[in-house]
Amino acid sequence: MKRLMTCLYLLGVRKEQRLTQLFNALKKVLNFSAERYLKTAGDLFIYQGEYESALLMVEKTLEIEPQDPRALALKGDILYCLNRDLEALDVFNSLLAIYPTSLEALASKAAVLDVLGKYREALNCCNAALANLSDKSHYLLGSLYEQKLLILIALRRYREADTLLKQALLELDKTSKEYLVANYKGTIEQNLKYRRKLREYLGKHPYLKIV
Repeated sequence: MKRLMTCLYLLGVRKEQRLTQLFNALKKVLNFSAERYLKTAGDLFIYQGEYESALLMVEKTLEIEPQDPRALALKGDILYCLNRDLEALDVFNSLLAIYPTSLEALASKAAVLDVLGKYREALNCCNAALANLSDKSHYLLGSLYEQKLLILIALRRYREADTLLKQALLELDKTSKEYLVANYKGTIEQNLKYRRKLREYLGKHPYLKIV
């Protein structure tokens, strides 16, 4: 009787082990499929510009891994490029609800909010991303500086934009510096010069005011 109970126990353990092995094997297959779909989505999005097809592939990824941060971030970026801004915003909000410090989500959300004209919210996202930047995510620094510059200019906060540009020139590589200078320095300096002249004029004509 004891031998029989032992055999039954071992059979149960082995059955459980086989089920565990089967589950792990299935999980590996699903993970492989998710990675394959995600890679295909990325290739279609980045290299071929086939946004609808990329969206289909990333949706397949999320069917397997619903909370994969890379897939969610990619889905949001694809929707943004398809001009489906509110849907993209929903995706980035969902991603940030799970991963509050996701730099990709914060940066992309800032871009969406910028397009929607919600500049102050966009600026908050940029600041949060810059505050959480690490050595591993340093590659995002240039794009974050540019995004913040665009928002500050949209808000007409040219002094802050000027300060930010000077800070960027101390931290970025040569190519990134030249890009920011070529695209934003002239606009910032022109508006600062205009503001100075306007203040001088108003100083001489105190009965006038800026509307």
